[in-house]
Amino acid sequence: MATPEITSHYFNRIAFKNFTKNAIRQFGKTGWTVSQVGFGGYRVHHISEQHIAALKRALLGGVNLIDTSSNYTDGGSEILVGNVMLNLVNLGKIARDEIVVVSKAGYVQGQNLKLVQEREAKEEPFQDVVKYMDGCWHCIHPDFLENQLRLSLGRLRLDSLDVYLLHNPEYFLHDARKKGYLDLDSARNEYYRRIKLAFEWLEEKTAQGTIRAYGVSSNTFPNASDEFEFTSLERLLEIAEQVSANHHFQIIQFPFNLYETGACLTRNQANDSKTLLELARERQLATLVNRPLNAMTDAGMIRLASFRKTESEVIEREFNTRLQKLKELESLLTAEILDSLPPEINKENVQNIFVVSAQMASARERFKGWSHWDHVKSNMLLPQISSYLFYLNDKLKDDPRLSIWAKEYLQTLNQLCEAITLHYENGAEKMSGNIMGQLDRMPADLHRSNTLSQKALRLLGSVDGIDCVLLGMRKVKYVYDALATMSESQVQ
Repeated sequence: MATPEITSHYFNRIAFKNFTKNAIRQFGKTGWTVSQVGFGGYRVHHISEQHIAALKRALLGGVNLIDTSSNYTDGGSEILVGNVMLNLVNLGKIARDEIVVVSKAGYVQGQNLKLVQEREAKEEPFQDVVKYMDGCWHCIHPDFLENQLRLSLGRLRLDSLDVYLLHNPEYFLHDARKKGYLDLDSARNEYYRRIKLAFEWLEEKTAQGTIRAYGVSSNTFPNASDEFEFTSLERLLEIAEQVSANHHFQIIQFPFNLYETGACLTRNQANDSKTLLELARERQLATLVNRPLNAMTDAGMIRLASFRKTESEVIEREFNTRLQKLKELESLLTAEILDSLPPEINKENVQNIFVVSAQMASARERFKGWSHWDHVKSNMLLPQISSYLFYLNDKLKDDPRLSIWAKEYLQTLNQLCEAITLHYENGAEKMSGNIMGQLDRMPADLHRSNTLSQKALRLLGSVDGIDCVLLGMRKVKYVYDALATMSESQVQ
């Protein structure tokens, strides 16, 4: 478990000489010292060599806070964190106590959804399940949290967890508003009753030493106080104090970026006299920022990052080459591999899954822009195909032919996706350039940072009350963006 002394030593050992003083933060009342930018584990998976390399580079370079969740890539994110940390600890590259590990629970998706549905079928259901929509339920009842913490610790390969957060509990309010089964006062009373039950359980876990501190990650912390789905930090503090005079409710997480500024501008606490950040500072709560580069606006998502500009002829050539190769691999599967699969594997399902070439033929026209394409690629296409290839490889460990085919297929698919990404990046590059120009005119020496993401991260990190900004680091180049943001060389 992370300790104040050892987290401080981490920076003396690894990063102190290269980082600005502002890049090393005290994490609220926990006593831990953390990096200004943390490793966001939203879309990483343990089967990706790229993600493994990125997390290693981050931990060895000066990023000592990792944020993950039980539902991120259906548990694959937690497995990645556990595997990489254990590997580096065993090699003597890092100490476990240097790293602050944050995980979250609440979402009922993927494996969790199957578990909850199986319990219902046995007439042993979890209580207080919010059936928000097909494929996405939610629950913060202590019985469910107990199950989730045990599974998370197993995937993380840890005996204890530094921080455990309730993950977007406002799904209950979303559901109540959407379906209209409770008025505002009744919905809020029930919402905070459920949170109190969870806090009581979380205090038990801290007393047992299973977790060190807890908190809430909510997208509605920055909302106006009269909005139906608003989560009140003031109310959560009152609940924590009712549960224990020496409570361990010490961390909050919320979205904050150049467009979504409610955390520091919207007065929604203490009878609308204080902002979220003002109250958090006053009560010495540690703050984690998510979505620093993905701004949700009325016009859709805006990606606050620099994009490449690529000649259309290069994209056309690369796209056609990779698409043709994918077609050939899918034909090879049908002609030479499918019939040799064992009977327990449904051959029709396999054939129906590996028709990606036909689906991707029109990919450069089908999506609304870079954000839409990136969402489908990162959250649907690649995870689904990767998971199924992992399943096939596991079932046919002794068949080198399938293993070779699967590796080549995934490599080709990634190359095709990269060509499509280049196409959509060309469209996003103009907006990115305009935002960079505006930031460079601000009196903060932001022109010294090379990319829009570095400028945005530095600006967020300069806001009083922000302890750690979580950056999705699926690639090593994203890690270097984070390290450059915190480096002396960027501000001299």
